[in-house]
Amino acid sequence: MRQSYRVAVYVTVAAVSSLIASQNQAAPPADPLAGLAGRWVGMATMTSASGPASNFKCIVTYVARKGAPGMRQTLRCEDGATNFKLHAATDLTVEGEKLTGAWKDKINDIGGTVDGTITPTGFDVQLSGQFFAAHMAVAGQGCDQSVRVLPQNSDVFVELAANLKKC
Repeated sequence: MRQSYRVAVYVTVAAVSSLIASQNQAAPPADPLAGLAGRWVGMATMTSASGPASNFKCIVTYVARKGAPGMRQTLRCEDGATNFKLHAATDLTVEGEKLTGAWKDKINDIGGTVDGTITPTGFDVQLSGQFFAAHMAVAGQGCDQSVRVLPQNSDVFVELAANLKKC
């Protein structure tokens, strides 16, 4: 009787273990950008190609994609003194360590593609389009995030750098 009890317990444990293992394998992989989700606010500095740097407020929001790893990033920067506005949206899709997607600048009605990689604290991408191309690096940890945009053609600006907080 004891022997059959042990066999029953063993079979039950083995069945539950294999069920848990198969459920873990079927679960989608964790989104490496999940830590960026939320609303980030802070100051940005735009270094001009032909003049002094200007400072302005930026709000960056990340919303997780439904059903697949990735984020929608919305970037809104404005300076009332110089009437500068930047309203851009980027849809990011994660496949392993690769990041792809599309971007659109709503103010200037331009857009293009996104291609890059996931980093330990964010992502590093190339923004490509007919009228604008740039390198963008986003790094965030805890309550702090930095966004840095370096355009390939520096006619308008040389660098946009923002330091943002979420907490």
